[in-house]
Order: sequence, then C-alpha cells, then structure tokens
Amino acid sequence: MFSSKLIVCLILISLISGCSTAKKASEVSATYVPVYRYANMTCIQLINEAESLRRATPALEATVDKHRSNQTGIEVVTWILFWPAAFALDKGEKESNELAQARGELQAIQQALLSNNCNKN
Repeated sequence: MFSSKLIVCLILISLISGCSTAKKASEVSATYVPVYRYANMTCIQLINEAESLRRATPALEATVDKHRSNQTGIEVVTWILFWPAAFALDKGEKESNELAQARGELQAIQQALLSNNCNKN
C-alpha cells in the first residue's frame, strides 16, 4: 500500500516538473529587429557588432535555462503545497525577451551585411 502511494506521488511530481511555463533557451524565437537600424554601418562595424552579440548570446541562453531549471523546482513545490500560487509564478519573460532581442539583432545584422555586400572582398 505504501509503495503504490509513493509511486503515484513520484509519477505526479515528474509530470508536474515537465509542465513548466518558463521557456528553454532553445524555445525562444528571435524578435523582429528592423534592418534599417544597421543600414548606415560599415562592414567592419557590422562584423564587430555581430561578434559582440555572438559573445553575449551564450550567457543569455544560460540565464534562460537556469531560470527554467530553478522555476521548475519551485513549481513542483508550489503545486504540492499550495497549487493556486502556481498560476502566478514567474515565466522568465524578461530573460527570454533579452535572448529574443539579441537573436533578432543578429538576424538584422546578417541582413545588413548582405545588403551592404560585405561578403565580397
């Protein structure tokens, strides 16, 4: 009897932990950034800007994934102890938005590089 209750509890906890509302970094889509922001930049400036964003992106991805991991644990405890509070938990939108913005800026820079014929030497 005890073991079946324990198994049911473990199954419920594993199901709840898989239902986090916070996104993984791989689930964050790029935000649209207009290319005109970068239209007046030289090829060197565009390349430097892209490299700066590429260096910053892994840290942003790690922040989003860490928030999701922390939030998943909090959600499990919240669902068990006081389930109505689970609907008010932080979804990590700030972290996700920063990552989406960086990805969108990278896409805009890539378009500006193409428009400025920066791929030709």
